[in-house]
This record gives sequence, C-alpha cells and structure tokens, in this order.
Amino acid sequence: MHHWPDAQPFAHVWADAVAARPSTAFLSFEAPDGTITDWTYGEFDGVVARMATELVSNGVGPNTSVHLALTNCPTFIAVWIATVRLGGWIVPSDPLGRAAEFEDHLMRTRPVVGFCARDRLDAYRQAAGDMPVCVIDESDAVMRWLPDVEFNEWPVLEIGDTAAVMFTSGTTGRPKGVVITQANYAFAGKIMAEAAGLGADDRQLVVLPMFHANAQYYSFASAIWAGASVALMHTFSATRFLSQAARHQATCASLFAAPLRMILARGAPVDGLRLRHCWFAQNISDEQYDTVCDWFGCRPRQLYGMTETIPAVLTDCLGDPRADSMGYVTTGCEVAIHDSDGVAVSDSQVGDIVVRGTPGGTHFR
Repeated sequence: MHHWPDAQPFAHVWADAVAARPSTAFLSFEAPDGTITDWTYGEFDGVVARMATELVSNGVGPNTSVHLALTNCPTFIAVWIATVRLGGWIVPSDPLGRAAEFEDHLMRTRPVVGFCARDRLDAYRQAAGDMPVCVIDESDAVMRWLPDVEFNEWPVLEIGDTAAVMFTSGTTGRPKGVVITQANYAFAGKIMAEAAGLGADDRQLVVLPMFHANAQYYSFASAIWAGASVALMHTFSATRFLSQAARHQATCASLFAAPLRMILARGAPVDGLRLRHCWFAQNISDEQYDTVCDWFGCRPRQLYGMTETIPAVLTDCLGDPRADSMGYVTTGCEVAIHDSDGVAVSDSQVGDIVVRGTPGGTHFR
C-alpha cells in the first residue's frame, strides 16, 4: 500500500496542533440563541479527553464505531476527535433523517453507542433498538454532563485504521458507506489547507452540515492541519451568512451548490467582512459571480470533489478564478478525462472525469 510521504493518523495531526499552540483559538460555536462560546486548542483538547472517558465507558475503543445523529454542535466535534483518537470510527447520519434511514445505517455499521438530540429522540429510539444512546442538547456548549476525568491512555494508531464511514446521498441506488481512514482525514487537511493557503491566523466559517464531507474535510481538517480556528454555526442561514462572517471575523468559508444561490436570493452586503477566500461548487452566471465577489469582498473559487475523493481533486487557482470552470487538478491529486473506453481524450474532446489515488491513503479505502 503506497502512501503519500507525510502520511500520518489524523489523531496525531490533532495532538500536534494542541502541542504546538495550546493557547491559540480553535473553536467558536454560535448557538441557536446567538450565544457564542470559545475554546482554545488546549481547552478543547480537555473536552475531547473527557468525552473519551465517556466513550470508553460505553465500550468505545479500537475498531468500534460511534453513531452521530446531530446537527452542528460542539458535542459532534468532541465525539469525532475523541473517537478517532481512541482508534474508533464515526458514522454520521443526517440528524433529520427518518427511522428507516437510521436503521439501515446502524444495521450496516453496528455502532456500540449513538448520539442524538433530545428533541428528535423518538425516530432515533425506534431505530436504535437496544444500542445505548447518549441524549444531548445540541445548543449545550458547557457539556457539564461529561465526566471530570480526562482520558490519557491513547492507543497506538495506524494510518490505515478506519476513522469514519460516511453514507453518500445514494445517487445510484441505495446510499453507499464510504470508508475513510486516519490517513484520509490527514491528507484532506493537508491538501485543502495548501490549496487555500491556510495559516494559523485564518478562521474558517462553517455553515454546512458536519455529517457531510465538505465541513469535515475542507474546513475542520484543514484548520486543524494549519492550526487555524473555526467558527461553527448551528445551521446555514442565507440571510445571516455574511453578518456571521463579519461577526466572527472569518477569513475563509466553504459553500456548495444551493447555499450560494440562496445567499444571492436572500442575502445583502454587510460591513466589516474579512473574507479573503471562499470555496463553492455551483454553476452561476458571470453577473451573479460579480455580485458574489462584490458582497464577499473576495473572489470565491470553484472546486470539485466527492466524499470518495477525500480532498477536492479540482480547485480553481487564486490568481484569476473563473465562475464557469471547475478549476485545475489540485496539487497532490491525480485526475484525467477519459472516453467511454477508458482512453485519455485530447483537450478539445468531451469525456468523463476519472480520479486516481491510493485506497485508504489519498482516496477512500
């Protein structure tokens, strides 16, 4: 199994970030009522260690899975990092999913414990059967329910260890569970941090759902890789997006298809923005793009990626991004255009995008 030269477990990327800058900002969470809570890397590492104690008491350890049915909240981030540090793997589902969807995911991944919000417990219990469930309040940033004991007997991890199974939207039939490794998260963080020119002074604004790859790979993993900070919104709001970016002094953001159109339809320019960079993936007109550039104060860049490709394998360049192009092959990725026989086409021909990488290293296992 060939790996990229710097391959390392994602858990080590987190531990290194904490060791390098314990007193630097890591996370700001804006709750539904507008309350903002902040943690440094060191403070949040304490939350992770307490969460790990809770997880271990529920049977979590190497090669076990933890199910998440949560909207964006500090608990999600703490469970994710703690599980990965324990050598386990997360299975995030759409928290607004129906019982049948939960049941399918749970049956296929057999988690030892699940996390669900109190106000959506009925559908979840129906699916969970006798699996232990941690019922939480997603707006809770204090997490007093966690044990006071900080876990510190972390297992030795391998780069190929499973770190997540994420279910795709099922564009070709039943949703598929995409197996993500420790090395995958680290690779996503490295490649996306480099593509965005991310530094420790940057702050990512996250409005997309954490159960999707975009927020995990392009925003959180890249921030942790670079030692940058993240402002996490509990949900996406087209009318509040720009004011949130200003309030949190975000320098970087990531959007995909529909949200950009919704901001164009419902947003309005605000003062005090510091955005220098924003990813997006949407076919918009030149006129719409000009409006976005005007409102954002930067030139957002197109990208193309999938849960399976780990980083966005195509990203537009910083210099003069184009609204009508998916960009260039991202540094560190391998992409070609083939015809239906699998033969590379010439520049003027139409074909299919094909992506190559190392299973479990530079793309999904």
